[in-house]
Amino acid sequence: MMTFLGLGPGRDFVLLALPKTASTALERTLTPYATEVVGSPPAQKHLPARGFVHTRMEQLAADGHPRESYELVTMFREPIGWLESWWRYRARDGSRHSTADMDFEEFALRYVSGDDEAPVPAGRPAKFIRAQGAVAVDRIFSVDRPEVWSAWFGERVGAPLEFERRNVSSAERGHLSGATRKRLEAWFAPEYDVWHRLADTGEWSGARGTRLAKRPRS
Repeated sequence: MMTFLGLGPGRDFVLLALPKTASTALERTLTPYATEVVGSPPAQKHLPARGFVHTRMEQLAADGHPRESYELVTMFREPIGWLESWWRYRARDGSRHSTADMDFEEFALRYVSGDDEAPVPAGRPAKFIRAQGAVAVDRIFSVDRPEVWSAWFGERVGAPLEFERRNVSSAERGHLSGATRKRLEAWFAPEYDVWHRLADTGEWSGARGTRLAKRPRS
């Protein structure tokens, strides 16, 4: 989902929906204010920054919205929690992508090994926000700090907003061995670079152009 809200000078923004970061709640609440919502075909529902830069930015400029006239915004969550959310979500899936019979340890190991046959997500959060080797979004919010991002969106649209959260994962955490957790933390080095920048305030403004930490070579 790419949601463009043309709200006037200094208030326009584009929201890119990183999967498993409250995107359904955001879409439901912000759509009534949006100038444009791109969510079809399905490949564009979670349009990444690179896709936006290559397929949508020029069109917005032609429509009178040059790149510096709006902020490109996305949400982010703790990296291992993001992966676990996929595992839990696919445990409810009755298709061949189901993880109902797979524990989180196996799911995590198959993800970092790049197992194309496993029901693991393609891609990673750091790749979603990058284009041309650097962060391409302007502002990133921690999904775990709704008081921060709900206030920001409300200020932009000029009205208090309520975001109904659905599909929230259970508080019970999937088990990981110490070795696998360390392997995941190393794998997610670029994601933790972002996450640590969100720790104090729940948002990272001025992110665009930053080159993130690289994961160690295996």
